Amino acid sequence: MRCRNMLLFCLALSGTFMACQKKSRETYEIQNSKYTMEDIVWQDDFDGRKLNKDDWNYEYHEPGWVNSELQEYVDSAENIYVKDGTLVIQALKHEQNGAASYTSGRINTRGKHDFTYGRFEARLKVPRGQGFLPAFWMMPTEENLYGQWPKCGEIDIMEVLGNRTDTQYGTIHFGEPHAEHQGSYSKFGTDLSKEFHIYACEWDPGEIRFYIDNMLFYKTSDWFTKKKGFGEVAYPAPFDQPFYLILNVAVGGNWPGNPTAETGFAENARMVVDYVRVYQKPSYNEAVSKPEAPFVQLREPDATGNFVANGDFAVAENLGDTTDWFFLLAGSGKGSADISGNALHVTSEMPGDLDYSIQIVQPDIPLEKGSAYHYQFDAWADDERTIITAITAPNVGWIRYLNDTKVPLGKKKQTFAFDFTMKEDSDPTGRIEFNLGNQNATAKVHITNVRFVKTGAGDASDAAALLPDGNYVFNGEFQEGAGRLAHWETDTAASVGVTNEKNVRELKLAPSGTAARVFQSVAVQPGKTYILSFDAYSPDGAALSVGIEDALSLEVPLTGGRASYRYTFEPSPSPSSARGRLLTFAASVGTVFVDSVRIQDDGMIVNGDFSSGLTGYEVYAHEEASLEYGIDSLTYQDAFCADISNTGSADWMIQLKQNNITLENGKSYRVAFDAKSTLERSIMYALQRDGSGDDNWIPYSGTQIIQVGPSVQHYETVFQMQEKTDPAVILSISMGAVNGKRIDAKHTVVIDNIVVEERN
Repeated sequence: MRCRNMLLFCLALSGTFMACQKKSRETYEIQNSKYTMEDIVWQDDFDGRKLNKDDWNYEYHEPGWVNSELQEYVDSAENIYVKDGTLVIQALKHEQNGAASYTSGRINTRGKHDFTYGRFEARLKVPRGQGFLPAFWMMPTEENLYGQWPKCGEIDIMEVLGNRTDTQYGTIHFGEPHAEHQGSYSKFGTDLSKEFHIYACEWDPGEIRFYIDNMLFYKTSDWFTKKKGFGEVAYPAPFDQPFYLILNVAVGGNWPGNPTAETGFAENARMVVDYVRVYQKPSYNEAVSKPEAPFVQLREPDATGNFVANGDFAVAENLGDTTDWFFLLAGSGKGSADISGNALHVTSEMPGDLDYSIQIVQPDIPLEKGSAYHYQFDAWADDERTIITAITAPNVGWIRYLNDTKVPLGKKKQTFAFDFTMKEDSDPTGRIEFNLGNQNATAKVHITNVRFVKTGAGDASDAAALLPDGNYVFNGEFQEGAGRLAHWETDTAASVGVTNEKNVRELKLAPSGTAARVFQSVAVQPGKTYILSFDAYSPDGAALSVGIEDALSLEVPLTGGRASYRYTFEPSPSPSSARGRLLTFAASVGTVFVDSVRIQDDGMIVNGDFSSGLTGYEVYAHEEASLEYGIDSLTYQDAFCADISNTGSADWMIQLKQNNITLENGKSYRVAFDAKSTLERSIMYALQRDGSGDDNWIPYSGTQIIQVGPSVQHYETVFQMQEKTDPAVILSISMGAVNGKRIDAKHTVVIDNIVVEERN
């Protein structure tokens, strides 16, 4: 009997995994799917003598590059090779002078085989052992289309933890804030490392399905993407763009934990791949709608206003269940917890290597967007030590509503209190966390009188006058909302639309009888100078009418080639419209296309004095780094302040950035700002290319390293743009481990009065 028929019989009886030895390729035909073998558009059977570089790229990454993983990704023939018609990715351990290091392999098809929609399938055997994490997964070819991870999207077709080889995970990552949906399949007594299995996902517009051995175990249609402070991009973004395939074996890291002395690095450290296949239909229906979000019902607090159940620990509840308080261990943490005498007592035996290696949590804490909250508790320890507390979002990508805060405990009971405003969407499933792991301490901790109360009513309004990138025009890229026309109005709907060809979105004005037009209100003010910019073209050579109420009126003749237009204007003292000034685009004849519409303050830098908060800026913090940041309007009269407790291990792990600065070839520019630090240290700055798409981060200004200290100093440099004109330059001020010097002493860096200007 052929193996595929055996599979159907076994699944019908018990759902057992397929367990077939490697045989002829035709044995493993697709089942339980709308796809057939005739739909294969690409495959690699690994029948050659080495990996085919026409199909695959090697990746090279240092240890710790992501997820605190230990391996270095290399192209060594010991780590990646083809043997007996299979691809082998081998994790290796290296010992030198008593220290262990690890190498492994990671390959991808980016730029060689990229796909939008289809079935993606591999037959493979996973490694087994603590610390291994093999993966068959997908990332977008152009990660900056919707923004960097997780906004760009990620599809994890197969992940199997090396110490849990009875369970297969299928996951999608998306959104801002980061969110994920994950399904899993496990069966008692199954070991996925012993045999080959078929792992697949089927990706359609509006639905992604995950399979193991042709059996569906999870599907989802619920996702979104947006940048913080911007509107949601039209569904099914981000899963509507080309993705490429990745195969790798990670060693160590946040999820699998690190290898132990018992972890073997011989045959059990290999992922062996029989084949990779991609199936596609000739076309797909992309006219899909996002599922309606369920109504969020927030529960009420108790009679005292407290949302915490058993906050005084009057009930000696079971800490092993998921009701109210519960106790968790992760990584190498060891400990115990109990309730007595109206207090929670946590004993640490081994602190572990993760902050949450020893953890007490209470889930289902409701938070309402716009509401103010007060959180407090009493705590002490048998000896001086620290713990970390936070309010987190398990169902919204583990973002922090209250940032991880290190709390110093002494032998006497103290009260610790925190106030914050909920800025994200309402969430009925927030979580209070007390983390005792990785604190270099095992002193017993005692906690009581935990309270979480609302102190101010919610305001869910999203009204704003200015986007975070300094643009007064909302949805100027024509990507958001129904029909991709969110924030725009029209009285000629039949002649207005947005294109969507190969992820290129442009406003299309195609008048028929009467002029086609769109408009929106913009919050520009008199007494200020602004710049209006946009791209436009017309295959018919038609004209585009552009107007800003009481400020600007233009007839712009267009050609068939896309061109950029830029105009300076100053609004008149009083608008004729009470709701603001209308920005209008219209066409009377022909067909006109418009894109990249911006109105911004006149100047190369948006909000250089931070008088508009963080508008125009992005703060990047790697998971290795630890900081809190904001605008100080009292001490420094509006300045960016970063309270840094750990810089991470690389200079780029903490950055203050502003994007989309234009530098023109041959012109000279001055970069200047004021800075100080409560600790003598180095910081680094540059005007650089955006390398998010190809890892080319060339610093046009040169990499500037400066010394900062307790007094405010002025820093500047002048340079000439030697490269071709670039409209998407990034200003980056890096406060990580500059010159390789990691700093874990708490200190504050202050940045103010940033200027980028053209020099004559």
